Amino acid sequence: MNMGIDWLNILERAAWTFIEGFLIALPTSLSMEMDGAAWKAALMSAMMAGLSAVKTLIIEIIQKNKQ
Repeated sequence: MNMGIDWLNILERAAWTFIEGFLIALPTSLSMEMDGAAWKAALMSAMMAGLSAVKTLIIEIIQKNKQ
């Protein structure tokens, strides 16, 4: 069974996970001096969370297509 990939769902979930990761990392960065390194750390945390969401969705898609 070949199900179409819901790219909009993947994009929405990755974007929300990115935003959540950024909002969680930002207060930690604000407690320190907010220089370029702190912004980079907050953005890297958010990107890693977004990448994790995309990876999870891709695995779900692969598993559904195997069934």
